Amino acid sequence: MEIKISGVNAESGLELCDGSEEIYIRSLRLYVSNMPTYLEKIKNVSKETLNDYAINVHGVKSISEYIGAEETKKTARQLELMAQNGDLAGVLTANEAFIKNARDLVDKITDWLKKNTALAQ
Repeated sequence: MEIKISGVNAESGLELCDGSEEIYIRSLRLYVSNMPTYLEKIKNVSKETLNDYAINVHGVKSISEYIGAEETKKTARQLELMAQNGDLAGVLTANEAFIKNARDLVDKITDWLKKNTALAQ
């Protein structure tokens, strides 16, 4: 099955799954089910929650890397570094667009799963 999802390097993700399409598709399903929780946790960030933000955006980075969502991973890494360095202004500037792009990616993956597998199981 050809896995073509805008914003996802399926080759990279499949490689991390030892070439197993079944495991990779399971990873995509986990991504769409877990990502909304992460996005909710990073939605409201303040000086007091910057440390928790860094931890949660690190989670976004990790799960994005696993499926080959390279741009999402890269931006999450930048946000994580900003948060670790106490750059609240930088985080606030980029966070809303990051969340929107990540939600769009979840929608694209969900659509692909619905069209190409026995629903998103």
